[in-house]
Amino acid sequence: MSTTSSNSLNSLLKMADALTGAKVLEVSRVLLSAANVIDKEIALRNLLTDGGRSPSARSKLATELFGAELPKEALAILGQAVESRWAFASELVDALEKAGYRAIFALAESESVLDRVEDEIFKFARVVAQNGQLQMALTNPAQSSTAKAGLVKNLLGNNAHPYTLEVLSHVASNLRGRRTDRVFEEVADLAAARRERLRAKLRVAIGLDDAQRTRLSNALTKIYNKPIHLDEVIDTTVMGGIEVRIADDVIDGTIAGRLRQARHRVAG
Repeated sequence: MSTTSSNSLNSLLKMADALTGAKVLEVSRVLLSAANVIDKEIALRNLLTDGGRSPSARSKLATELFGAELPKEALAILGQAVESRWAFASELVDALEKAGYRAIFALAESESVLDRVEDEIFKFARVVAQNGQLQMALTNPAQSSTAKAGLVKNLLGNNAHPYTLEVLSHVASNLRGRRTDRVFEEVADLAAARRERLRAKLRVAIGLDDAQRTRLSNALTKIYNKPIHLDEVIDTTVMGGIEVRIADDVIDGTIAGRLRQARHRVAG
């Protein structure tokens, strides 16, 4: 994402983070619904991101299309979104989705359930990553968006928090050709970023004990200067050691990784 688009996105997320009150969930649903409409209507998407039109004209068009009777908070975020500059028209859709998710996370944090929601989303992402049949079902073009959302709800049942279901069912219905495991993980990262912390994905052959987790968390916090939430995945193929993935950074200290490096040196 370009600097311009990143700045535009951050402005929307700050607005979503600041939401409070009884209409937060409704605001989230409005933003997600708007993202769906704009994604499906290419001509509309181009109009709402057309740099040849003034920001106020784009905002007026959005208000006329989606309805002035919507909650004022939703109209404010929608207006800011279409007034902002985006390197690619598709980024407007992604930004509205992320703002919609962050609104739900703001509500979850106000009710002291954000930790649970974040963990449930990440665990579901891991399930998707490890289940080829589930990936095929979620990306099957023959399956409707409603069917895919229903699949998520059937899998999670009553065990997941309603806010988790709200987010995951929308993600599953709107993959838009993106990698299934990465999309769900990115949404979990979005929840973590709500509290200005990072998620570290760990791959280990054997689970870490509490002391090891504490040492690793403290070390990573010093490196990144932000609180770190550790998500651990047991993977016997690493053979030993640990792989740490934070955003685009990968620290591979696994035995498997060292063997790969050795083979490359020999081959080189």
